[in-house]
Amino acid sequence: MFNTSWFVLQAVYVAYAVRTLGLTATGVGVTLGIYGAGMMIGAYAAPTLARRIPFGVMIALGPLGGLLAAVVMLLTVWFPLGALAGVSFFLFGAGPILWSIATLTLRQAITPNAMLGRVSAFITTATFGARPIGAALGALVATHFGVKACLVVAATGFLIQFLVIIASQVPRLQGLPEPA
Repeated sequence: MFNTSWFVLQAVYVAYAVRTLGLTATGVGVTLGIYGAGMMIGAYAAPTLARRIPFGVMIALGPLGGLLAAVVMLLTVWFPLGALAGVSFFLFGAGPILWSIATLTLRQAITPNAMLGRVSAFITTATFGARPIGAALGALVATHFGVKACLVVAATGFLIQFLVIIASQVPRLQGLPEPA
């Protein structure tokens, strides 16, 4: 869900940022760069967070970060400010990188060594396969319903991802499970 929703947004962001938010090429670049800064800060904070919060909560922070980021981006429909887009991209970087770190740690801990390559290949294929689907969906929605509808579709996808993870047993994990 994350990659599909992320690419729905990415398919239209530059045009939206220029036409609706009034950003220049530099402004678009800065907002996109803030995403990287969020990732770096999130990655830097991960070890400290991992020592202070349960492991499952750490995993759930990724979908929560994505959902909050999508909601902030959706707010730009009513408050067309480049600063809000920057906050959104920061959250898109900081929260989901925690998800990536924690879920990769979990996958490596519970997957037998002989299967790590196959499991990682499957995850990579599913992740990268969702990207063109999201971009195509973004283009389709934007063409028929407008760019702002893409923001709603993306936010809905991030909401679904958050609800799925919250409804699962994952947020209740106190620590890493025993290896398989």
